[in-house]
Amino acid sequence: MLATVTQGQNPAASYAPLVWLDGHCYLFLSELALHTRNLKRCSSISLVLIEAEGEAANPFSRRRITLDGSVLVVARDDSLFDRVLAEFHRRFGKVMTIIEPLADFSLFRVCLQAGRFVRGFGQAYDLSGEDLDELVHIDLGK
Repeated sequence: MLATVTQGQNPAASYAPLVWLDGHCYLFLSELALHTRNLKRCSSISLVLIEAEGEAANPFSRRRITLDGSVLVVARDDSLFDRVLAEFHRRFGKVMTIIEPLADFSLFRVCLQAGRFVRGFGQAYDLSGEDLDELVHIDLGK
């Protein structure tokens, strides 16, 4: 899931497939989608990766990570574009041959700035450090 900010400064939740490459997250999005127009106007984004409900012991304590940051558009003539699209092809297959040439699609690189990991009840952590790889337990009692 992803969240963006509308022109009226309201949150807008949505979904788009993503890939990870060299420690960065990428989205390939259509201009027809509200989230794409939002990101081109305001680069703020929040991503949620969550455990499948059927795999969770309890739906209230599903493992999840929330990642906040901003996006940059990767130009089609940038060599990075080809590398990232190759990963989209590897992950998502045939559909990419249909959507890659469409002019209304843009590639976004997510620049992560903050995060939170929830492992379960009483097990919530802020993510810190340059690579968001340090866990700091959230303890409301202190």
